[in-house]
Formats: sequence, C-alpha cells, structure tokens
Amino acid sequence: MIQPISRMFSKATMSMQHSFIREILKLTKGVEGVISFAGGLPNPESFPKELLADIFRQVVNQEGEDVLQYGASEGDTILKAALKQMEGLPDLDDDQIIITAGSTNGIYFFTRTLIDPGDIIISEAPGFPGSLAAMEACGARFVGVEMDESGMMPDRLKEKLKSISDKHEPIKFIYVIPEFQNPSGRTMDIRRRREIIEIALEYDLPILEDQPYRELRYDGDPLPTIWELANNAYNDPDLVTICKSFSKILGPGMRLGYTIGPPDVVGQMVKWAQKITVSPDCTTQRVAARFIEKGHMKGHIAKINDFYRPRRDAMLNALEANMPAGVKWTHPEGGMFIWVTFPDEVDTDAILIRAVENKVAFIPGSKFYAGGIVKKNELRLNFSYTSLDLIEEGIKRLSALL
Repeated sequence: MIQPISRMFSKATMSMQHSFIREILKLTKGVEGVISFAGGLPNPESFPKELLADIFRQVVNQEGEDVLQYGASEGDTILKAALKQMEGLPDLDDDQIIITAGSTNGIYFFTRTLIDPGDIIISEAPGFPGSLAAMEACGARFVGVEMDESGMMPDRLKEKLKSISDKHEPIKFIYVIPEFQNPSGRTMDIRRRREIIEIALEYDLPILEDQPYRELRYDGDPLPTIWELANNAYNDPDLVTICKSFSKILGPGMRLGYTIGPPDVVGQMVKWAQKITVSPDCTTQRVAARFIEKGHMKGHIAKINDFYRPRRDAMLNALEANMPAGVKWTHPEGGMFIWVTFPDEVDTDAILIRAVENKVAFIPGSKFYAGGIVKKNELRLNFSYTSLDLIEEGIKRLSALL
C-alpha cells in the first residue's frame, strides 16, 4: 500500500481554501427552523420548470442526434444567434461570443488568457469571493478598491493604480460588477461607469464586466452596460469584455453563461475551453436557444422580477422596523442582496455562531474582502431564497443579537 496520497498534493491545491459560503450553507442545511439569508441562491419557485420540461423533451426528441453529441468549444451557433436576438445585437460576430458553463467559467477563461502568476487584478472591495477564487486559481493577486453608494471610487482607483505603476508591478485588468453588485447590492451610476472607463483608458487597462444580475431589476430604468458605453460612446471595442449568466433567470443547474468580447480575447478563451471543458452542455444550450426563440424570455423575466420585488421590499421594511440606531444598509434596485453596516465595534464574524444558534444565518462581511482590505462590521443578506413570510422573523432574530 502506498503512503497517503496527500503527500503528492500540489502547492496550489494545498493553498486553496474551501468556500466559506458553501461551508455555511452546509452548516445550516437541514437544521430545523433556521432562516437562512446566507446563500446567493435563486428561489426554485422562480424556475420556469414546465416550460423547460416541454422544451427539453422537444429538443431531445427532435434534435437528439445533434445535442447529445460532442459540441463546439466556443458554443452552439444556434444559441449564439438567439443571444444576438435577445441582446439586440444582430451585427455581433460569432467570434465575439463564447458560451460557457456559467459566468464564473467565463471569468476563469478570461483570467487564464491574461494572467501570469503574480499579476495583479484590480477588484471592488467588497467583492464576490466566487469570482475572486476563480481568478486566484490562475495565480492572480488582488488590489481592492473601496466603494461608495455609486460603486468603485475613482479617486481611490487612481491612487491604487499610480502606486502599483510606480512600483512597476504588472496590472492586467479591472474587474467590476456594476449592476446590483454582489455582495453590496449597489449599482454603478452612469457617471461612475464613464469615470471607470476613462481611468482604464488612461492606464491602458482592459475591464472585465460581470453582469449576472442585470435582468433582476425591480425599480428604475436600465443603464447601459460598461461594454455598451465603451463600444458606443468611446468607440473602443477592445476595452471591455462582459460575462453574463442564465443562472439567475433559468436556473443555476443548467450551468450556462456567455461572454462577449474582442475576437482576439474570445479566441484565446476558446483555447482554454478546448483544454478544460471541451464544450458547454449541448442539450441545455439548445434548450436555452429554443426558450428564447419561442419568445418566453421577456415574460419570464418580468414574472421573476414580480416574484422577487416583494421579498426585497419585505427585507428593507423589516430592517427599518427592527434594527437599532447606528445600523445602515443598502437599498438595491434589483439583484439578490442587501449589505448591512454596523457601528465599528460590532464583529459580525463573532455574531455568526450565536446567529446560527438563534436559527438565523448570514455571511459576515469580512469574507468578501481581498487585496489588503478587511472590515469586520458588515454582513450580506440574501432576500431571494427565503419564503416571504419568514423574512421579517429572520430579521427580528438577527436584530436581537445586537
């Protein structure tokens, strides 16, 4: 019998940590009576199960010989055509789109394309640890830039970029979630989007725009994406690559997303796809394409926004009614998250264990920071998953711990 195989584990493997969010979900799963605001899960009641079941049957019965075969690494041309229809981009070339196994898969391929071990990515602070983990697996280092209510702060961004540039350290790109950001729920206003573009142009840095929540808008008018602004207002088609996802609108189990970017970048991402995933799931790609072609998407998005809006409102109302003075929170126009900030002396990591004992769960804010910034007095609440009638009770349990 050989010695324990763990002695063979690579340095990269040994340096990785389990996802804290996944560990909390495991901790609370099956605990009777717990009200969990921890996960970033879409509500299963929002999934278009009957429509998808019908389309799955049709696709397998009528197109099975095609979709059950190996597929193209860059994705199904039929789905690409449907996406161009859905996005209102009929003139987009196929070589500007790659279909991925969820948007995180696209983020990984983009990062692999640009990053050498030790290179720096500029990220929001706080930021989404799932994406940051995918980038870290490519050997990236992070420099976090603080946010205000309008997103990444331009003056802090310029300070960080100048400091890094003065040390001649390699910066590869800026990563942002401009719409209903995870974890904060904030939306970058139009002026801020322009400021970030202009700073990126000044420092000759590409932008990776992550847009998994864009369709989940409950109030206000849609804003142009940073990708749209860069292409239309700044006439620069190479500046921004944008990652999007079907996870929040059709279901994360489909593992389906897409990336739109410069052909040179997308072409290199395809090389990584060929080596790692071979292709996204061919059946779910075709199902998504037929779902769009049949005209279901617009009505379905309106339906899920009507489903989530009361949950967002219920949580905001419960926070207003129950939180003590000195506590602040964001008021998102969409998405899935509310970010709560407590007085400086509150440590949400310490509160978490007592919270689970009190049958309520959240994610401490410290888990969303990278790149040298740490804050202990914040937390993220998810309002999409918990049933509407339990949201107020969960907030009452949380406020009782303060």
